[in-house]
Amino acid sequence: MKKILPLALVLSVSFGSMIAMAKEPTNLAVVKQGLVRYHDSGQYDKDIDHVIKEATRYLKIRLAQPRDDKKPAIVLDIDETSLSNYPDMVKLNFGGTLEEIQQAEDQGSDPVIQPTLKLYQFAKANKVAVFFITGRKEEERAVTEANLKKAGYTDWNGLILRDGEYKNKPAAEYKTVMRKKLEEEGYDIVLNIGDQRSDLEGGYADKTFKLPNPYYFIP
Repeated sequence: MKKILPLALVLSVSFGSMIAMAKEPTNLAVVKQGLVRYHDSGQYDKDIDHVIKEATRYLKIRLAQPRDDKKPAIVLDIDETSLSNYPDMVKLNFGGTLEEIQQAEDQGSDPVIQPTLKLYQFAKANKVAVFFITGRKEEERAVTEANLKKAGYTDWNGLILRDGEYKNKPAAEYKTVMRKKLEEEGYDIVLNIGDQRSDLEGGYADKTFKLPNPYYFIP
């Protein structure tokens, strides 16, 4: 004779099994420790260097095949592409409000990302225009220019910051429009380099290269 269990007991056993099967997310403190290890081990720098070397190789190939009807150019993002916010992120324990993050950024002391500077110098030496397109706002222009120069970036062709109707647009939309304008001015954007997918989406670049950034996400 089959033994019939009470419905309440059946539900209790089933629900308990579901709870047991649920996987707890990795503890936030452990994730942050992993971010520090990735940076301090040197692997983060190695990964950046690898991507920039690939980008430089592609630029060299393209320079050997010039287009007479277009002016060659590259587009660089700033934060985590040309300058590093890592010291600020550590101080804020990989958190902080948007205001605190901007205040730290506006200290103007962000260190250079060396492989990107080497690419920048190679481009300028070979008469390739360089444009920075950043999510920073127009009111940050002075401190951003000073920080870039301090880091070794000089004589760029344009520094484009968020302003007007694009101040609160999604990054991908704003940056796409800015690249489109450059192409309309006669530039051939050979490379577009950034640390976020939103830096690279939308076209108006012959080739895109994404740098690693496990620290934050900008849609």
